Amino acid sequence: MNLISLKVTKLLGMDFLFFASWLAGMNYEVSQGIVVSLVLIAEHSMLHMRKSKFIGFSLPAQIGAVLLGHFLGAGWFFGSLIIYQVINTGLMSIIGGIGLRFGIFLVVNTLFNILVYNIWSRVV
Repeated sequence: MNLISLKVTKLLGMDFLFFASWLAGMNYEVSQGIVVSLVLIAEHSMLHMRKSKFIGFSLPAQIGAVLLGHFLGAGWFFGSLIIYQVINTGLMSIIGGIGLRFGIFLVVNTLFNILVYNIWSRVV
């Protein structure tokens, strides 16, 4: 689904980097969640070569999503998403990635993750 969303929408932020990492952390061991994060980061980096520096630098935020999912569970989805976005924003500010495009990314990514969570929570 992640690959399809990246190829079809072309809109940065409509991806499963947070949600899949968070969900894997919640349902599996931390190490397995980190593997999911690494695979998604590699996939994103190959599809968006010009943004790969920023995508790769988000690894600590992805690991944070895994840990939050694993230790806090589904009841902390919104708190986990906020913590993830704060970590991501801090990381991007360190490497000069803050700007209008990042602001748009934050909005789209947050709304997309809330939508995916709402769909997931109704199915499960």
